[in-house]
Amino acid sequence: MTDRGADEAGDRLYFEAIEEIFIRLRGAPLLLSPADWRVASRWRGEGVPLDLVRRTLEEVFARRRERGARGRIQSLRYCAPAVDTAWAEVRELTAPGARAAAPPLDLAARLAALAAALPADLDERDRWAARIAALAGDPEAVEAVLVDLDRELLDSAASRLGEGDRERLAARAAVSLAAVAGRLPEAEVEVATRRLERRLLRRELRLPVLSLFSPEAEAGDRGEG
Repeated sequence: MTDRGADEAGDRLYFEAIEEIFIRLRGAPLLLSPADWRVASRWRGEGVPLDLVRRTLEEVFARRRERGARGRIQSLRYCAPAVDTAWAEVRELTAPGARAAAPPLDLAARLAALAAALPADLDERDRWAARIAALAGDPEAVEAVLVDLDRELLDSAASRLGEGDRERLAARAAVSLAAVAGRLPEAEVEVATRRLERRLLRRELRLPVLSLFSPEAEAGDRGEG
């Protein structure tokens, strides 16, 4: 994979992880918009950790519940100011001379947590878990390998679907996409359809996002893996 391809795949995994967090908290499916993608892309470019995004989104949803707010949050952009504020506070606290540097990433713990997050009924689960747990080296290089493994895992899962399951997932994607398709540029509809179908497949099979910075991996640093 070229450097550009790896960057684009890393962006996709970062966005998918945020999408999964947002949808879980929202409690209902939603196809995030291109504007939401730009918000997540900006966070990715600024180096905002997924764990910070997750914790902040949880706080936003918790505060709405405490206020008794009605309706559901319809856009990731609603949460953007809270994430931006939290990230600004972290950067201020970790500026030179303010605090010691953050501890190094615990690569082994994150990989072990990712391997443990694979569903028990996944075909060839032990083989996939062993491939993940065996990775070692520079985190950037490991992340690039995980990007490829994530794509391979989803492709393998898709290839094992029966025709009926494929049609059912495609129909669910079409229903979800119909609500927002009119707001998407024509050139983006096909891309959004593929992304939605893969997201539905991931959720259907309970597959974690294979990234060192996914919520499942970051659970390893908290001793939850």
